[in-house]
Amino acid sequence: MTEYRDKPKEFVEPNAAELKARGRRNIGIAVALVAFMIFVFVTMITRGAA
Repeated sequence: MTEYRDKPKEFVEPNAAELKARGRRNIGIAVALVAFMIFVFVTMITRGAA
């Protein structure tokens, strides 16, 4: 199948600060997801015991 989109011609290499910020954001998202999963698990356990 033919690709009709243009291929990217200009790629800007991220600098160290952007990579650090991206890593911190990913860690923040992971921590929030784990906290939510723990909250849901604890809620399920306590509702089942009541």
